[in-house]
Amino acid sequence: MSARVFDPATLAVIQNATRQIVDEMDLALEKAAFNPVMSEARDRANGIYDPQTGDIVAQGDTGLPIFVGVMQYAVKSAIEAYPDLEEGDVVILNDPYCGGTHLMDVKLVRPFHYKGKRFAFLANCGHWTDIGGNVPGGFGVKATEIIQEGIRIPPALICRKGVLQEDLLKILLANMRLPEERRGDLQAQFAALNVGEARLGALLDKYGDTEVAAYTAELRTL
Repeated sequence: MSARVFDPATLAVIQNATRQIVDEMDLALEKAAFNPVMSEARDRANGIYDPQTGDIVAQGDTGLPIFVGVMQYAVKSAIEAYPDLEEGDVVILNDPYCGGTHLMDVKLVRPFHYKGKRFAFLANCGHWTDIGGNVPGGFGVKATEIIQEGIRIPPALICRKGVLQEDLLKILLANMRLPEERRGDLQAQFAALNVGEARLGALLDKYGDTEVAAYTAELRTL
């Protein structure tokens, strides 16, 4: 069987469309975040990832560069912990040993379904200005072990089928100095995922999920 020939114009359109989706997610997170490290310093990023492997499909132009290399490993950790994620589920994590960076960088991972089938993962990361620990802000230069730096979150379901798990959130916020600000940052990250879901759904409505999947797979080989 001969290899498929991809239309260069359509390839460019879909490549730029996926990047635009992530740029809009970045902007939504920037505008909605409660703390200035995300909203002004842009210490945040969003992305679209492969539905099976968690490999990167697209990240935006304004996300913090360090996240480009590490966020896919956070997605992979979420998949490993919860291989059967359903629509509306969201995994939260900040564990440096599960695809994280430092503890203040909190990541959310949500499966994106289209017509009942998982098509991709949407994920983002935002720097929370306090995550608990010995000192405000989390930069404890005298820390000798990770538990002194703040609360460590392995991959855990913060939403189940669209329902926020308030008991888990209560535990997390009880370990942070500005809980209402942290709740606001979390809601901003949810909002960015919602933007990605709406925009990616519109793209699939226009070009079809089979075509977009084929073209994004081709882009990863270039």
